[in-house]
Amino acid sequence: MCGIAGCTIARLTGEEVQSQAERLIKSLHHRGPDGNGFWQDENNLLFTHNRLAILDLSEHGHQPMLAASGRYVLTFNGEIYNFSKLKSDLEREGTKFRGHSDTEVILALVDAHGIEQTLDMIDGMFAFALYDQKRSELTIARDRMGEKPLFYGWISGRFVFASELKALKSLNYPLTINRDCIGDFLTYGYIPTPHSIYQNIYKLPPGTSLTLARKDNYGVPESFSPYPGPKYSPRPFWDLKSVKQASSYIEKPELAVELLQQNLEDTISRQLVADVPVGCFLSGGIDSSLVTALAQKQSARPIKTFTIGFEVEQFNEAPFAREIANHLGTDHHETYVKTKDVLELISNLPTVYDEPFADPSQLPSILVAGIARQEVTVCLSGDGGDELFAGYNRYTTASRSINAFNSWPNLIKMNLGRFLLSLNSNLIDRALLNLRKLPGMSQTKQANLGIKLKKLGFLMKATSDHEVYLFLLKFNGLHPDSTITTTTLDQRVSNLFDSPDDFITTALLVDQLNYLVDDNLTKVDRSAMSVSLETRLPLLDRQIVELSWRIPTVTKTQYNQTKWPLREILYKHVPKSMIERPKMGFSVPLSEWLRSELKSWSLDLLHSPSIKSLVNVEHYRALWDEHQSGANDNALVLWPVLVLSQWLSESY
Repeated sequence: MCGIAGCTIARLTGEEVQSQAERLIKSLHHRGPDGNGFWQDENNLLFTHNRLAILDLSEHGHQPMLAASGRYVLTFNGEIYNFSKLKSDLEREGTKFRGHSDTEVILALVDAHGIEQTLDMIDGMFAFALYDQKRSELTIARDRMGEKPLFYGWISGRFVFASELKALKSLNYPLTINRDCIGDFLTYGYIPTPHSIYQNIYKLPPGTSLTLARKDNYGVPESFSPYPGPKYSPRPFWDLKSVKQASSYIEKPELAVELLQQNLEDTISRQLVADVPVGCFLSGGIDSSLVTALAQKQSARPIKTFTIGFEVEQFNEAPFAREIANHLGTDHHETYVKTKDVLELISNLPTVYDEPFADPSQLPSILVAGIARQEVTVCLSGDGGDELFAGYNRYTTASRSINAFNSWPNLIKMNLGRFLLSLNSNLIDRALLNLRKLPGMSQTKQANLGIKLKKLGFLMKATSDHEVYLFLLKFNGLHPDSTITTTTLDQRVSNLFDSPDDFITTALLVDQLNYLVDDNLTKVDRSAMSVSLETRLPLLDRQIVELSWRIPTVTKTQYNQTKWPLREILYKHVPKSMIERPKMGFSVPLSEWLRSELKSWSLDLLHSPSIKSLVNVEHYRALWDEHQSGANDNALVLWPVLVLSQWLSESY
């Protein structure tokens, strides 16, 4: 895992090129503290690389790396999990290797088969830039599911690319805020691909590559679009929609479970390969427990596992993780964090995430990554299980609601929906907290019940499936700001829901294309790489993703259970009694913090001059007052605007 960056350098002096290389390298030091390097093509192009050494710790793994033929230069971030097999195939064809890094294998593949065939052959997580010195062509590419980030674009007439936006900012070229994305951010908590917070800077979509030619001075291609498609746009080498459409269902649930287990064991075996210590995140949930169980099964020694505990019981999964770790026999590391530990991280959010990002679980994610980095350099994680195997409660809640409410008279739906929307969510949550204190009720773990009841009220009033889906993702669904508009997701989601598939099947596809990439994977990458920790996500391996689309939704939700196939495999390693409990998620008591420790901080940000030109401040101040009074829990709708205001104050 590393940090990559580069830019065109025409008309720059040697001293200016050296300065830009140093800035790029320094800005991404956290992604690769084990070494760095840069390469330039005369007065044409600059590549830089920060190295987090995982495979081939010798100098043979140094980057940017030159192909044996001398034709290609590569700066690469990620891991290619099938590189050993690809290397063996190349050696049988006569290729000689200097070291044993996957970077060298990619270059050898390109030498032998070209870039397009190479992209089809490699499996893993990656983002890279490849320069063809013979054709004077630059190609950037990103892995199939979007595990590794890659920003690119044009600033002051120069082409730039980088793993993180902070590298592009370090060049000191003028950057302008992309105001068209503010509405999307305030609504969903992230800026959807292919856009970024800056104009003319884009996120390369997963499973695509973009090639630019020197003869065009690497400028913006004619008819360019940041969306995958035409010749002069990012070109797909793998398409999730096509995978779904081409998949033939495995009709027997038992066979689906058997094949899934075989593929998971093979995937985890390949992802355990490293020349540095490897561990697992273990929250006690289904996905992380399954990954840990299969990793421990294949390890000759106890796998190091990591979890954090919280002072607030309803957000604390540490006891469950500890019980599972003891059962599996892992080398478990449990750390309880105090509220002040989490709050101290808030000031670092603009630095860690570069552009506004408002998933509150970003805070514990940074903490657990830092704890793991003290012991290991690589950590396996269970991310992706919810999006692939229908794990979110919102899938089943929405599906059941749609099916149930379709037969209800409209008058009843509307009136009951209005009643639920009028409830005081804060009072409901307080009542539930008191209920847990009664004899026999201590296991009642349902969190945020008040908000969930309000959401149910909206579901009763919704008129289409895509309206239901978008509402369940929105931070401000219950408190829309009429002055903002969303431009990126709404039409895209509407088009995807215009299909004959059931709600859950379509929602899985939409989530894998959008929410997974821009929320979960962004959170995982930035939080871990901020402390120089590599994360590997076995459930997002190509063979697992493709197999998941062969498993019917009815099998994934069999017996009214989420992630049924994953549960069936996990039960072979962990007793069912340790797993079956309400889903808690991985979050923090944000509502209470905004009324206590974060009260003055949040009020100051709502009065910040920098936010006034972008949002309807009065709308959010009214919501803040309502939240403070306890009339409603408005924490989630307030969090994005607070994050945006903080980012504007500290980063722009």
